[in-house]
Formats: sequence, structure tokens, C-alpha cells
Amino acid sequence: MKPIFALLAFQALTAAAPTLYLNGKIVTLDAKERIAEAMAVEDGKIVAIGTNDEIKQLGGASVDLGGRMVLPGLIETHCHSIGAARASFAGEYQELYDIPGIQAWIKTQAAKQAPGTWIEVPRNEITRLKERRFPTPEEIDAATTQHPVLFVSVTKSVLNSAGWKLLGVVDEKSKVAGGEVVFENGRPVLMRGGQAPLRALMPQPPTPSEDQLRAKLKELHGIYNSVGITSIFERATDRAGYDLFRDLSAKNELTTRMRGTFRFSAKDAAGVESYVKKLGLQSGEGDDMVRASCLKITVDGGIHWGTTWLSEPHGKKRAAFYRNDDPYYEGTHSYTPEQMREIFGAANKLGWPISAHVTGDGGAMEVLRAVEAVSQQQPSMIDRRFNLIHCYFPSAEMTALAKKLNVGVDTQSYLYFRDADFIAKIYGPSWAERFLGLGSWVKAGVPVAINSDHMIGFDPDHCMNSFNPFLMLYIAVSRKDDHGNIHGAHQKLSRLDALRAITTWASWLSFDENRLGSLEEGKLADFVVIDRDYLTCAEDDIKAIKPVRTVLGGKTVFAR
Repeated sequence: MKPIFALLAFQALTAAAPTLYLNGKIVTLDAKERIAEAMAVEDGKIVAIGTNDEIKQLGGASVDLGGRMVLPGLIETHCHSIGAARASFAGEYQELYDIPGIQAWIKTQAAKQAPGTWIEVPRNEITRLKERRFPTPEEIDAATTQHPVLFVSVTKSVLNSAGWKLLGVVDEKSKVAGGEVVFENGRPVLMRGGQAPLRALMPQPPTPSEDQLRAKLKELHGIYNSVGITSIFERATDRAGYDLFRDLSAKNELTTRMRGTFRFSAKDAAGVESYVKKLGLQSGEGDDMVRASCLKITVDGGIHWGTTWLSEPHGKKRAAFYRNDDPYYEGTHSYTPEQMREIFGAANKLGWPISAHVTGDGGAMEVLRAVEAVSQQQPSMIDRRFNLIHCYFPSAEMTALAKKLNVGVDTQSYLYFRDADFIAKIYGPSWAERFLGLGSWVKAGVPVAINSDHMIGFDPDHCMNSFNPFLMLYIAVSRKDDHGNIHGAHQKLSRLDALRAITTWASWLSFDENRLGSLEEGKLADFVVIDRDYLTCAEDDIKAIKPVRTVLGGKTVFAR
């Protein structure tokens, strides 16, 4: 019996009636890549897909889609929404593009603050500034000398004259605990490290109450819904974060599904076992709204800070750009190959999938070799779907090994958009052609998800890493950076493959491919109705697409 007629027979017995979505262009992303006219939803699931005439036979209330396109609910596979909610209490985030913009921002803040009040520039990486360098203390002084000012790029800091004075840096004999101050012509220009004594001088960030944090988190999730996001991977959470999501779900206050990734820093099997015991969860624990997914380690640093683990020394040009001293430096190595083998094996024995933050190609190959070594002793490792997080420079050897090991990839298209030009100029054109090599992963048959790594700010387009999925799709399809240049045209994705990278392949990473990622009978009714035809609109219009309705489990969570 066909599904629609089986449903009719069932309804005759139960008197149930689904909600009918009619007159649409429903991109199912099923095996046949059907574009359907209509869909029926009941009890949070899709119960039938077909023509208008077929779906109308089911009866029930209907929604006229008016010819609009419907996509599967979009899955944001890398964000830090709790961190972003908490950071919002320190003030509104501002995306900045050049040093004059930084100076203007400082002047605006100085006009609002009493003299002597610390001002910290919002996190904006030097790779994304027009000048491609740190601002100088003199440039910050030009904005204000009445306030101590800090510009920080995670591991390196620049202060103005007032800031250096408060830190006690007055001449080349001055010392900062845990920090190294760089002097030029007898003046301090930059500090590596030294964050602890610096932060001790500055006011502590506001600590929101639990109710305030929950309200901000719900607000942010509502913004996620407004751009079509129905599921998120919280990529560095803990037990408290997991419990917060569970509580929101229990109170029907959660409007995005959440898959929890638990970050830890253990370096041996005993540390893994202790962490998992303290966590008190099993992999897969939870339900369709909130579920514990995998563990995570941080193997190297990042391309913005010059700490990515490369397959070659950074060299003079990269070292000079990042203000590092050693051209033979290969990046941060937070784990040895032996440590990775031990902790991957321990996690696997405990039934936990694991993921690794690794930005560089040298680090990624060491991670994959460790996964391969463990899988030879523990074949179940292959079934855990190891996640490479970031992994910006794939090679043919890397993609082939990832495919062999059943590994998936989580990477950030906005990073390509804002940083590809810098990579081309500082790393070289061949590195830019490999950078965020989506085409390489797809050609090798490796499931790859594109996402944001959203961490600060609530504006979908201008936060610290845009979480607008339609900008992500545009970048994946066009391969254009924010200067309009294309680096490695062979890395472009088709429109359907780009969409799979935020739907079907994304769901695979969390073992949700039977629940999410496509619009098929029996799957959860998560979908987004958009204002134009994603498959046929002009390429430049992809980034301008707006959702008009976002549905989670059959319930509308956003309507424009």
C-alpha cells in the first residue's frame, strides 16, 4: 500500500488529521532529488509528500505556500550560543574592517565612559583588517589618551600609552608575568601572552543571572530561527550547558534542536575515563530536541593567531605577519601522536564518538593517523564517525584517508569569505586554492558540513563569524571572497551539494540522518520556507535569500 493511502486508512481508524502544506516547491533532498508540490505534517513528523491532489486527499487544515520554495531545516553544526549569549552582556559586538574604523569605535566608546575607564576593542582578527596588521599604540592613542585601551587577538595584545602604564610597562626592563613584551625603538608595541595580569587590572565582565542568561539565549535562538536554523551543534559545552538546554526543552522554551559536543583537555586514558565519569552522560543520551553527541579535543591553534599546525615551517613571511620570532615554528602541538592514540582509544571503548579542533594540514594528518591506528586495534572506531573540526587545508592524501576512516568534516565558509585573500598573500596562492577545500572533500565522498563557529554578536551577517546560512551557501557555490576573487574554482559546490552541507551531511555527523536533513516521510518536520528559488535565482541573490517561515517539529517558530 502506498504511504498516502496507508495514512488515509490509519486516519479512518484514528480520526487524526494532518496539516497540509500546498502549492510549494519542496526540495526534499531525498535519493531521487524530488521537488514536490505538497507535504503533510502530523505529530511533529512528515507523514506524506506528493502532489497537491494527493495530499489534499488526507484532509485537515492547509497552509498555502504560494509557490514558495521549501528547504529542509538548516543545521548549524558549529556554534557557541551559550558563550555568545553570555558575551552579549559586555556590550554590542561591532565588526570592524580597518584601523580608522577601530579608532572611530574607540572614540565613540570614550565619549560614553569616564576618563580612566578601560576600553576593550571587540575581537576582530588582524587577518580581516584592511591593513593586515596590529594597530600601533600610537594609532590607539590617536583615538584616546584619557582611557586605557586594549586590542587583543587571543594570544597577542596591543595597548595604548595609558594601558601600558597601568600594566607597569615603562621601559625595556619591565616584565609582565607570563608575557613577553615586544619593544621597537625603546617603546612597547605588542605583548605575547600575559593575559592573567592584564585581566586582573580590568573590570570583570558582567555576570548575568540565570534568568538573564536564559532570556538572552532564547533571544539568540529566535534569531537563529529567523535565518532558517532549526538545529545547532553546541561545539564546546559542558554538563551545565547540556542541562540548561534540557531544562529549556522541558519547559517548551527551546526553538532549536541541540547536539552537545563536550570539550575536555585530558591527555591520557585515565583522564578521559575521569572526565566521562564526572560528565555523567552516555553518548546519544537525550531525545530529538537535546542529545549528547561527542567529545572534543583541541589539537592546535588557529590561522588568525599564527598557531595552526602546518605540514611545513611557518617561514619568515608568516612569522613576520603574526609577529612570531621563529620561522621554523610549525604551530601549536597540544597533543602528541601517542597521546591522541591513547585518548581516542579510551573514548571509543567508552562508546563516545570524538572530534578534534585542528586547523592545519600537519595536525590533521596526525589526527587521522591516530584514528587509523586505533581503528586497527578497535574496529568499532570506524563506526564512531570521527569529526575533523575546521581542517582548512585538505590534500588528496588527507581526503582519501578521511574517506577510508569514515570521518566527517565541520568547517566554516565565512572564514574563506573573510580570510582567503589574506591566505593568498601571506601563505601563497596554492594554499588559498586548498583553503576550505569543499570540492576536495565532496569529490572524495567525505561528508562535509559548512557552518559559522559563531561565538560573539547577535547580528547574523556582522557578528564574530556570520551565522547566516544563505551567505554560507553563496560562498560555497560562488567560491568568492569578500573582495570578489575566486581562489580554486574547482572547489565550488553545486547548489544541491552546498545545501547538503547544511542539511543531509550535517545530520550525518550527529547520527541523525534518519530523523533530519531531508524532507521525507517519517522524518521530523523541520523546514524553512524562503522568499525566492534557491536553485534558479541569480548566484549573487543567494546571499539575499530570506526565510518567511521556519518550522520545527511541525510548529512555526518564526514567521516574517
